[in-house]
Amino acid sequence: MKLEKIKELLREVDASGVSEFEVQEGDFRLVIRKGGHLGGTVQAEKAPVRDDSREVPAAEPEVSIQDGTIIRSPLVGIFHASVKDGEEPLVTVGTKVEQGQVMGAIEAMKMMNDVAAACDGVVSEILVRDGDLVEYAQPLFVIEG
Repeated sequence: MKLEKIKELLREVDASGVSEFEVQEGDFRLVIRKGGHLGGTVQAEKAPVRDDSREVPAAEPEVSIQDGTIIRSPLVGIFHASVKDGEEPLVTVGTKVEQGQVMGAIEAMKMMNDVAAACDGVVSEILVRDGDLVEYAQPLFVIEG
């Protein structure tokens, strides 16, 4: 299932009164549960492959994280690299940042949550793309200092 379709489903479930939603498309299964606590639970899993003749796609290669301070996602949501759609990203590789400077935002439950630099330094790696669905504590940036 494509990321855009997952984002659309998240928005629709959030806007509806539904507390649980499940969809299966081929080997992909997505379960969305909204609870009374802060945020909901999103589970995506690959259903068991029943036909042994099909190849299972290889996992994506590990991201190389250089030495430096890792800035992690404060929550689950959609990463936004700029303030408004179509604008330049707030930071790029090589951008000098100061502690507390906003580097991007995570959209969750239709609210934007800033991602700020934890220290002074230079952005050496950006590990996510604009519009990516990110997990709690997922590495987003690396700052060398």
